[in-house]
Amino acid sequence: MKQRIGLFLLLSVLAGLLACGKTETGQEEAGEGEYYLYYTNQAFTKLGTEICRPEETDTVRLADELLSRMQEAPKNMELLSAIPGEVRAVRTEVGDGGQLFVYFNAAYTAMEPIREILCRAAVVKTLTQIEGVEYVGFYVNDQPLLDAASNSINLMSATSFVESPGENTAELQQVDLTLYFTDETGTTLLETERSVVCDTGISTESLVVEQLLAGCEEEGRYATLPKTSKALSVATRKGVCYINFDSAFINDALNVSDYIPIYSIVDSLTELPNVSRVQISVEGVGNIKFRDSIDLEQPLERRTEYIEGGAAAEQETESKN
Repeated sequence: MKQRIGLFLLLSVLAGLLACGKTETGQEEAGEGEYYLYYTNQAFTKLGTEICRPEETDTVRLADELLSRMQEAPKNMELLSAIPGEVRAVRTEVGDGGQLFVYFNAAYTAMEPIREILCRAAVVKTLTQIEGVEYVGFYVNDQPLLDAASNSINLMSATSFVESPGENTAELQQVDLTLYFTDETGTTLLETERSVVCDTGISTESLVVEQLLAGCEEEGRYATLPKTSKALSVATRKGVCYINFDSAFINDALNVSDYIPIYSIVDSLTELPNVSRVQISVEGVGNIKFRDSIDLEQPLERRTEYIEGGAAAEQETESKN
């Protein structure tokens, strides 16, 4: 399934650029038992944070308390609540597999598009800090939140909102990606659909690699790449996507079959219409073998036999031809 890109023509930079500063990401450091509350700046172009220490510990009551505190005036005069005053979280419910659902009143749909995305990002980033909460779903008047095309918006995690470094851009985009993670045995690739809101400064190829490195929190799906690794560069020329990883890509490789990390990358990137092959290098060196098994010297093509059901589907297609 090829990825589909929908642009939101919004005069904003992606939610996620933070206003406080002590850590490498610009956030003040939260201590044990403390949570970041996400707000928006006065211009509605980025998010900022303040730290709070809530009283509740039960998941639902804690979520309700954090949502309530998000609507209080922040101490920083440069910030505003990302949730407009007329918008109310009516209730929250816990679902299966780390899911938390927030039910808003009808006023939620009256927000301008940029304000709504900032609100959504702020709520998701705040609530996914709660232990056991990996995904947040939005409902309005007991109906699933819809996008501009009247499609239900999928469950969102903290990785659903991505920022790019550098100068601000004028547009946000929602990118639907097909990624491949692995099963519990580490021997099979599982197709995984993921929608990501990001700014247009990020190439789709870089976004794919970034999401693979971020891992997968969905039940039954597991990471294929070490989170300690970094992609030093990602570029596509004439249908070949060139990725240069740091040494952690090899040194910290996960306990999965040799082909799983490589073809998680290759099969995910070749879902993109402009990528037919993938060339992987490590610290600029390409004439190496991954785990002394897979030759990385030449660009690699898609291999569907490692995907769950992929070999059978391929054989069925060939028999029909």
